[in-house]
Amino acid sequence: MNNLIIRPIRPEETILLLDFLYEAIYQSDTSQPIPRTILQQPPLWKYIDNFGSRKGDLCAVAIIDNLIIGAVWVRFVRSYGFVSEELPELSISLYPEYRGQGIGTQLMLYIQKMLKETGCCGVSLSVSKQNRTFRWYQTLGFSIAQENESDYVMVKYLNPAG
Repeated sequence: MNNLIIRPIRPEETILLLDFLYEAIYQSDTSQPIPRTILQQPPLWKYIDNFGSRKGDLCAVAIIDNLIIGAVWVRFVRSYGFVSEELPELSISLYPEYRGQGIGTQLMLYIQKMLKETGCCGVSLSVSKQNRTFRWYQTLGFSIAQENESDYVMVKYLNPAG
């Protein structure tokens, strides 16, 4: 990925989080896609609603050939990946054709750096038990904080910057 750029999202680009939130939803049967209207449900919508307007909203995007192909973002919300008030929830996704190339790992390293710079002590997320990215999160240092019927809530604590 010689022409890969990772940088903070610009305000005019936050509308793209709608697409990336949809891409972040685990779909076990891709022949029967989940309707995009699912994003209107409050537990999902709160991840992107007026993104950038709340304290602690952080997002980085991956760009190849001037096209935003992935995003990682954190927000302090009480939703699927909630652990505590001190930990923002993380969402990450790439368009399918860019997965498995190390771009997600670079996005994760970038957002962790951003979080450390703000003094954040960690981050949490929710991942379906059927989703193979569960193992990837473990390789990045996430551990299971809670096991639910269909998902794991995972957490990664960050060392302070410096």
